[in-house]
Amino acid sequence: MKRDAIIKLAMELGSSIASSEELMDVKRLQSQLQADETAFGIVMKYQANRMNIENKQRAGQSVTSEDENHMHILEQQMQNNPLVTQVMDAQDKFNNLMQAVYFAMNQSLSGGCGQDGCGGSCSGCGV
Repeated sequence: MKRDAIIKLAMELGSSIASSEELMDVKRLQSQLQADETAFGIVMKYQANRMNIENKQRAGQSVTSEDENHMHILEQQMQNNPLVTQVMDAQDKFNNLMQAVYFAMNQSLSGGCGQDGCGGSCSGCGV
């Protein structure tokens, strides 16, 4: 297969992923999240706290129990917010789709599909 045909197939795959239900859900829920001050605030506080902890660790500073407790509280707040959990669930579903795509591509590249007990239909390997 020629390079141009491969690139065309990659573009088609990208377009298919872009119009997938999984990605549409992520985008829709992220927009809702950004419009919800409470949910968005929780996520921003969590990200800032996580970054603060990572910066301390990189600088060789110890993470205090207060830092860890604050992180645990923020994690609980995120888990208790229905919109935040919907966004995380949607992101997980999209990530699973992408992992399946990468897996299928790797299997095709390595000649794994249809060999060594796979059966060729990919039903046995979860794709």
